[in-house]
Amino acid sequence: MTTERPAPPAAPRRRPWLPLVLAVLCLVPYAGLVLPYYANGLEDRPPGETLYAYELSGLWPYDTALGGLLAFVALIGVPLAPFVATVVAMWSGLCIWDARSTMQRSAIALYAAAAVVAVASIAWLATPLANDLLVWFFD
Repeated sequence: MTTERPAPPAAPRRRPWLPLVLAVLCLVPYAGLVLPYYANGLEDRPPGETLYAYELSGLWPYDTALGGLLAFVALIGVPLAPFVATVVAMWSGLCIWDARSTMQRSAIALYAAAAVVAVASIAWLATPLANDLLVWFFD
């Protein structure tokens, strides 16, 4: 009489690169704001001249064929990115905390990098440059 033992449940399959990819994707909409600012030399404008004097639609890359797509990504992504970054930071922290004794160091490093990138993308919104660029974009 042989009795077979049931197989132990499989360990949950972790994908530590996924939150890092999402955290980096949270930075993409901000690139749509920073790119025309630096590519067109607006950081060298005369002192006292406001950023709002420049029409965004006439600057590169918004005056190219990809301008509409870039504007759409920025329009949807800029309000959505802080929420996704918050979820990514919490998700990464929870994964590290949950499996801290069994997780490999490389996975911990990827989760930690995702949390740092996500928090940095949220913290960038508190800078004066981000404030000027967001008002300039939504104006």
